[in-house]
Amino acid sequence: MEKILSDFLEMVRADAISFDERKVADIVKVKLAELGCVDIYEDDAGAKVGGNTGNVFARYPGTLPGSILFSAHMDRMPQGFGIEPVIENGVISTRGDTILAADDLGGVAAILDGIRKLKESGKPHCTVEILLTICEEKGLLGSLHFDYSGVQSKIAYALDSPGHIGRILIASPHSAKLQCEVFGKAAHAGSEPEKGKSAAVGAARILADLREGRLDHESTANFPIVQAGHGATNAVCDYAVIKGEARSIDKQKLLDYIDYFEKHCMEKAAGFGVTAKVEWTMGSPGYSVPKDSAAVRLISAVFDQMGVTPLPEASGGGMDANRYNYNGMQSVGLATGYFDNHTTNEHVFLDSFLRTGEMVCRTVLEYTAHPEIYNV
Repeated sequence: MEKILSDFLEMVRADAISFDERKVADIVKVKLAELGCVDIYEDDAGAKVGGNTGNVFARYPGTLPGSILFSAHMDRMPQGFGIEPVIENGVISTRGDTILAADDLGGVAAILDGIRKLKESGKPHCTVEILLTICEEKGLLGSLHFDYSGVQSKIAYALDSPGHIGRILIASPHSAKLQCEVFGKAAHAGSEPEKGKSAAVGAARILADLREGRLDHESTANFPIVQAGHGATNAVCDYAVIKGEARSIDKQKLLDYIDYFEKHCMEKAAGFGVTAKVEWTMGSPGYSVPKDSAAVRLISAVFDQMGVTPLPEASGGGMDANRYNYNGMQSVGLATGYFDNHTTNEHVFLDSFLRTGEMVCRTVLEYTAHPEIYNV
């Protein structure tokens, strides 16, 4: 069995989740040390977010100038306990009752394998920085609380994207959390319903023709949480709340949607005779990296060497690359061969996944060989 695959299977079988990445972190720290990495440390991000594990940072030292960073996250979505991987016909999946956690332990395994292949090559290279984050699935919290002051790299790759190897995520949306509280009037539902005004119905009126889903080619909105009442059917509902999110590659479009959402909620509530209160908070910052940027040209050159077609495109989801760009590194996301992440249908195509270590190794060597071409 190839080492990248055995590393991956070991990590997915280690029960972990956001705020409790301890087992995976302990595994990777040992593996990083065995590979010859130095400056291995775990920060205090876990304590800041109420978890038991911090981000893991390490360096694989080089003898030539320059530094490049590779990142993946150690947490996973719920339904990630007791994972039993199944390998059939070149595909890794599960029995269908759990996720696979290839999002993003596939990325972790790829980075480890890339360092392994770089070491085995014996070729001179620049320094490689490695950042394995926590709580990515909870709003990129690990990368939010990481201290970037000691990072040397100007280019960073987040190995955290669905798709076959070759997919390059050059843009990711800005996001916002939105909430609308609806206030009605309580009354006895049997004796005097006329005296009440249902907040639940008011919320339904708001949602009935709210613009949501795919708004345009770079914007989305989703409102999956609706709560109403206090558990009693014999009282007219006096309170309801709608919670959701909006995203857009274009920040102004996101701000325009927030303005629309607030006006829509207020108007629909008033029209039904209830009141509404809208609150929102900005989430992770988006990014957009040009196709002719150093990060994209570098990985595209690597894919050309590998006989893989580069596919630069925008993402609809957020990733740690959002934070890296915000903190001064030029960063894009890279696919590692997984599909249907966040579901129990999650699976990995081995023909893509088994080449991801080669992708990492070649990226380091290409950057080392032509630093003047890939200046940021």
